[in-house]
Amino acid sequence: MTLTSTEVPRIDIPSATKEPAAYVTALLEVAAERDPFDVLAKTPVWAARLFADLPTELAETVPEEGEWPAAFTVGHLFDVDIVYGFRWRLVATEDAPVYPGYDEEKWAPLPRLPFRQMLDAWTGLRASNVALLAALTPEDWQRTGHHGEQGGETMEVMIKKVVGHDIAHINQIYRAIRLVREAAGLDVAELDATYLALGL
Repeated sequence: MTLTSTEVPRIDIPSATKEPAAYVTALLEVAAERDPFDVLAKTPVWAARLFADLPTELAETVPEEGEWPAAFTVGHLFDVDIVYGFRWRLVATEDAPVYPGYDEEKWAPLPRLPFRQMLDAWTGLRASNVALLAALTPEDWQRTGHHGEQGGETMEVMIKKVVGHDIAHINQIYRAIRLVREAAGLDVAELDATYLALGL
């Protein structure tokens, strides 16, 4: 089954730096009541399924003006795991630590590993972060930190933010791949079915 352009699901999240409160609200709404460990552990697997046999050239193609290439989004997700891995470790080991925000637009163009290596590196980094979170106690989930732009937050809220962020960016990867496949004259029915099967 191939979706029409109006049927393609789209998840839009406000800018973290320009609208921090709206950004947090949107991420928590997307995360909803999903099992954090299920999403966090599966996100790299979902990304790999969406990329499947897509040529690197297409993965690195800008899908439309103002949108990141799908491969670029994987680099961003790697950055997020670095940032949140650090924040989670701070909150787990210090009392009410303060940590800065960061500008993803400034980090995104920094030099990267080749795309497929980046996907593998992110998968490993994410597995390490999930192992950390799985070892936390219920009391640890209520520990707090202070985000420089978004204010005070519990470990639980931080984790749910990343869940929502993952889901939004898996959607972005799907849409980017779909656009470049269509532009290249490639079928998108299997891609649509793969994305819809994720249940996001």
